[in-house]
Amino acid sequence: MGKPSSFSNYRTFTPEMNIDHTFRCYYRPLCLYALHYIKEVETVEDIVQDCFVRLMENQSVTNEKAWLYTTVRHACIDRLRMENPFTTDIKPTDMEGTLSDDEAMERSLHEAELWTAIDSLPRRCREVFLMSKRDGKRYREIAEELGISEKTVEHQISKALKTLRGKVSDFFYFLCSLA
Repeated sequence: MGKPSSFSNYRTFTPEMNIDHTFRCYYRPLCLYALHYIKEVETVEDIVQDCFVRLMENQSVTNEKAWLYTTVRHACIDRLRMENPFTTDIKPTDMEGTLSDDEAMERSLHEAELWTAIDSLPRRCREVFLMSKRDGKRYREIAEELGISEKTVEHQISKALKTLRGKVSDFFYFLCSLA
């Protein structure tokens, strides 16, 4: 995987690990991974939650990360085939096009890292940052909508970028993935 990241806690299953810890570690990355197959967030959340239920029922799992990603991938493919039985080549995608399954898994981990870092920003800073980067709003639009000055918007975005640069390993890629 390259550089160590805040996702170094993704490890092989041991019986001592409880499902709460596993859920906290993998839920977001698995949802982001499934979104590379299925674009409806509610459907993705249902699929991932069902896979966790299956994990709790399956006592023979030796590598929970691999098992969860494989189970989510198969569940997504099954769902897509139910919707369109004539589909033969189902691959994960993003805005750039088709990805390999390994790329989708790697990106899901990086995307989860980014969203965790964004979630850790102070409320107003996060709100301003997302309005700018995710929603594509101009500083003036954000200022008018929130009733703050453009300088405050500029300061909040600068603060967010500085914080995120320190927390996200491949910051440039992540910033592009928000757009």
